[in-house]
Amino acid sequence: EPPWRAAAAAAAGAAGQAAAKAKELAHEQSQKAGDMMRHARELMLDWVKKKIQRQTERVIDMLPGLAKNALEDEDMPRWVSKSKDCVIDGMWPDARQEILWEMAVFLDRDGEKEISEIKGCDCFRAFFRYHMFPYDKSFWAQIWDPWFILFSLIPLIPIFGVNVGWFAFVFLIIDKSDAFQLVQFILSFKGMAFLSQGIIKAMVGFAMYMSCVTAVADASEHNCETHGPGSGGDVWPTTAAFLVQLCLVWLAFLLLRCSKDKGRSSLRGSIDVQDEGSSSVKGGYIVYFLWYDLFAFIICLGIVGFTVSTRPKYDFNDWPVHHAVFGAQVLYGMLSMPFFLFTLPILQRLLTHALPTAYDRNGACRKPVKPAKKAKAAQAAPAVSEDEVDDLFAQIKKAMPGGSLVP
Repeated sequence: EPPWRAAAAAAAGAAGQAAAKAKELAHEQSQKAGDMMRHARELMLDWVKKKIQRQTERVIDMLPGLAKNALEDEDMPRWVSKSKDCVIDGMWPDARQEILWEMAVFLDRDGEKEISEIKGCDCFRAFFRYHMFPYDKSFWAQIWDPWFILFSLIPLIPIFGVNVGWFAFVFLIIDKSDAFQLVQFILSFKGMAFLSQGIIKAMVGFAMYMSCVTAVADASEHNCETHGPGSGGDVWPTTAAFLVQLCLVWLAFLLLRCSKDKGRSSLRGSIDVQDEGSSSVKGGYIVYFLWYDLFAFIICLGIVGFTVSTRPKYDFNDWPVHHAVFGAQVLYGMLSMPFFLFTLPILQRLLTHALPTAYDRNGACRKPVKPAKKAKAAQAAPAVSEDEVDDLFAQIKKAMPGGSLVP
């Protein structure tokens, strides 16, 4: 073989290797350039997000002053004006925290966890969870569910400890690792206590008192020892239910300390939102209301204790004690009225900083979603189509004298 052919083959091989090496280097440089461009793009996006956040904070910080000026009146008493300003200043850190959080979620929300990755529970709890707290139904859709109506009416029954027993059952089936579910349990329990044990039970007690005193129509006789409020049964179950209320509420509050905010979106990290107001504490201001609730319970318990001390041999089963226990339950229910402040949607968010969660059909706790819109019925076809109108118009022109000249 001629020497020049071997040299040519070697040169061709070297050229191929050089070309492959150059292609590899070009690919690496292209990847590096792409990485640099993506990194630069991320830095630019982070800068823009932080810039928007700073500008938004400046605008938001102007709102308290605007609110004070809008509510100010020249004829307003000075102490009312100061009280108004103090309320705005006191609530503003919590409102500012929630506004900035929503802005951060809008700008920097991370990808949501797939639904399939959220574990459910057993079918028994899943049934009650979904029918009581569905994640994909509005209130108006829920009222068409007979199970939801039934589960909403049960806690309104003020007798035989039905209210307390139902909420004890609810406490067992809810997801106690989620902050909102625990907060909602506390608020719904106390809110229903105001209705069932306060308002409704007071009406029942009034009717029983009228029947045992007024209905007898005898100034020297009555049968309140057997037919009066709280009489006619063993007082110990009623007292136990009275104590269970306090225990369940405080147990839910203690579990709140180690719970998670499953309804809160995760951020990518470009924007940092600092805790303000009561947002650094799980449950927010609810702890102060729970101390108030404990104080109210001690007062009601003191009423029962004083009544027992007036009975011969401290007889706890004497009928005046039954009446006192009944009255203490009514008073305790009435004193639960401040918890209604938390049930208002806007105030609940500001005072507790707990983002809503609900349950899917598998019983998994997750963020609520907007109900799927129902398919709209197909629009009825028009009585006359456009082509038919054009044909009719053409025939009219032909029928008119000189119709061919009509434009």
